[in-house]
Amino acid sequence: MARTIEKIKQELQEAFMTDATLQEKYGFAGTDKFDSKFSKVSIESILLYIVAASIWTLEKLMDTHRNEVEAYIEKMKPHTLKWYVEKAKAFHYGESLIEGTDKYLNADDAEGVVMPVTFAACSEDNATLYLKVAKSGPAALTENEKSAFESYMREIKDAGVRIDVISLDGDYLEATMTIYYNPLLIDAEGNSKTDGSSVVENAIRGYIENLPFNGEFRNNSLVDALQAVDGVEMVELGSIFSGQVAGSMTEVVAFCTPASGYFKFEGRTTLHITYIAYGN
Repeated sequence: MARTIEKIKQELQEAFMTDATLQEKYGFAGTDKFDSKFSKVSIESILLYIVAASIWTLEKLMDTHRNEVEAYIEKMKPHTLKWYVEKAKAFHYGESLIEGTDKYLNADDAEGVVMPVTFAACSEDNATLYLKVAKSGPAALTENEKSAFESYMREIKDAGVRIDVISLDGDYLEATMTIYYNPLLIDAEGNSKTDGSSVVENAIRGYIENLPFNGEFRNNSLVDALQAVDGVEMVELGSIFSGQVAGSMTEVVAFCTPASGYFKFEGRTTLHITYIAYGN
């Protein structure tokens, strides 16, 4: 970034006053200040101003050149998957982009700006980008929101890039398991004998709801979460199924990634748990 003319002139004055040849010629000491020896209208001051202005002009030209090069690189380079995720979250519902750019007139934090996309993940397969998006909740975008979002992505994407936008309700999950529990701590329905809370169900809910968006669901990680519950001695998984359609789910073998990017516990997770008191 270009320095100001005054800043450049000040640096030139300091260099002028510390030069041994000039000290001998003019008869000033190295500790003297330029303004105490030369007036603002002196030939020395005017010459230093001319030099400072010339340097400032050169620095401004270099700044302009750098900005033009950076803008060109930004325009020409293909964008990464992370860039598409960031741009998805920057979508403003009900606003138009500044013509010829991928930016909006209003800042993201401006009053009244609606930014529905809270979660986003992007992957690539067979020359197509798959962009999963969801709003806070998480929840699927409405039809109007999705339509506007798809139009926005067509405006900002790289030429020739195919994008498939996915915004769905959370996947269904159905799990069958056997829990061996300590009867001193947990009752036969998976509730804590200390405060009555549903500790087993809460552990499953916590694991599901704390998965990162588009993160892997792992059978062994669910078991780990359950065995961390005070009073759960062992967990034996039977089967786990997941999918977008309740009546047509697929069995989860070791791990899976939800089609929507997330699971919903309330209303979309079904648990079949058999409780057996450990040691009986």
